[in-house]
Amino acid sequence: MKSFFTSLALFFITLSSFSQSNTWSVKFSNAIMSRYTPTIDNMTSKGWEYSNTIIMHGMEKVYDNVPTASYLSYIQAYIDLYVNPAGAISQTINSLDKIHPGITCLFLYEKTGLLKYKTAATFLRNKLVGPSATYSKTSNGILWHKLSGYNNIMMLDGMYMAHPFLAKYGSLFNDNAAIDTAVNQTLFAYNQLYDNTTHLIKHAWTSTPVSYGWANGTTGNSSEVWSRAMGWYMMALVDILKYVPAAHPKRANLLTALSNLAVGIKNYQDATSGLWYQVVDRGTSLTNNYLETSGSAMFVYALKTAINNGWISSATYLATVQSGWTGLQNKIGTYSDGKPMINDFAPAMTVQSSAANYVLTSFQPVDCPVATGTQHPHGYAAILMAASAMEFTMSTLPVKFVSFTAKENTGNIKLSWQSADENGTHHYEIQKSNNGNEFTTIGNVNATGISYYNWIDNSVNTSRVYYRIKAVDDDKSFYYSPILSIKQKNTGQSVYVSPNPVKDGQLNIVLNNIDAGNYSVKIISAGGTIVETTSFSIGDETNVVKALFLPAKVSHGVYYMQLKGKNSIINKMIMVN
Repeated sequence: MKSFFTSLALFFITLSSFSQSNTWSVKFSNAIMSRYTPTIDNMTSKGWEYSNTIIMHGMEKVYDNVPTASYLSYIQAYIDLYVNPAGAISQTINSLDKIHPGITCLFLYEKTGLLKYKTAATFLRNKLVGPSATYSKTSNGILWHKLSGYNNIMMLDGMYMAHPFLAKYGSLFNDNAAIDTAVNQTLFAYNQLYDNTTHLIKHAWTSTPVSYGWANGTTGNSSEVWSRAMGWYMMALVDILKYVPAAHPKRANLLTALSNLAVGIKNYQDATSGLWYQVVDRGTSLTNNYLETSGSAMFVYALKTAINNGWISSATYLATVQSGWTGLQNKIGTYSDGKPMINDFAPAMTVQSSAANYVLTSFQPVDCPVATGTQHPHGYAAILMAASAMEFTMSTLPVKFVSFTAKENTGNIKLSWQSADENGTHHYEIQKSNNGNEFTTIGNVNATGISYYNWIDNSVNTSRVYYRIKAVDDDKSFYYSPILSIKQKNTGQSVYVSPNPVKDGQLNIVLNNIDAGNYSVKIISAGGTIVETTSFSIGDETNVVKALFLPAKVSHGVYYMQLKGKNSIINKMIMVN
């Protein structure tokens, strides 16, 4: 009977793997890695800039659902061209376009635990936020899109380049100033550029309209609704909302903006193709206007994400999303290498002075890839985002670490870890670092199916040392445990939740230098309902990770983790995706 169930489980795993390999998310990711080596910059030659990381961010979504090692390595190889082991970024940050790689630094920090990625992200955060921020702003505090040639200009594009990064940074590191900056800048754009007659949003604004021919002399607003600009803004809205606490005083304003703009997107969808026009509200009345796939894909991602989180009505918008996704798939072709290509998206452009200028000959649709000339990244990025929202209904990980502890003894440190499911796991590598960045494998343990393992490190000769466990599957894919650090007992106490946002219903409670004793944990909804409880004991371990699995009925949204011990109560906000 055991053999039967094992075979059945393997059948479903094989079926799942086949299904994932047959998605456009995976097909495009594999094609990108094949076409542009050793990093994505071989496609764009843009260096440290959004042109590269909008594609990497799309691949992050794929890795979260199909955790193949080659995806993580490819993303990491690009960032490592510009971030040294100390976390310094070897680039000048002179536009919001150069802030966008920060979102990939945060992703790598979450996946690897390497401190250099947090350091790099903090450097970018400090450019925009806080008393030491040096990035230029308008007289009313709005960030310039670029520091050269874009004086006093705010563009919807910039909302996506900077503010999901700031919101996520704020959520990860309890930085309210970063979250507030993201919220305030994004809401200013909405309040300034939203058209309540069409429920659409214009492309750009300037505080000095006399300087720019495209600007209305009174409002400073541009006149047109460009598909991709509104797409950037919609994606920024839903990605920021993932990280803004339920109690934030302006969260309701973000939800109102999302709801209103969703109405406009639905109303201006082309009924035949399911897509949206380059100048969204002009349709065929504008000569040379065309159905544009990058903005369309961004609308699909934003609306589907909003539906998944309960921010807009599935009954109202799901048909819009499904029609858009069908239309996008009709625009996927096959390139000469036999791999997929995406057709008919707008090339790169800035704000234009008229609707006719958005559809000039030089701005007619392009494909990616093309045999010669400029390779535009926007089509790849958008189709990856739409595909990730439409093809992956839930994230799955091949193994979960139930616990990981480090116990300090005289002259050595005992590491212990437990996994919930070892199906497909070949072995574990014990890795050690003296700085939290560069890790060396110091031991290997074969997976035996017992799920609980110990390892003793007898070579401890620094004041602080870091450990992590690398689990390696039979197919050579891998993933990491949280990082634990050892210094001295009973110093530097901390508690945090990882990952946050929570995926797959599993969260890890990481406890550093917490007093020994009995503890209870409650997960409480924003409305005050207790959705899960557990308890555990801590001995004299210096660092401990405890896993908690949420009930399947728990919906997306903001929750609170309450840890209660004999002499303390600790509350942490968490987001469940």
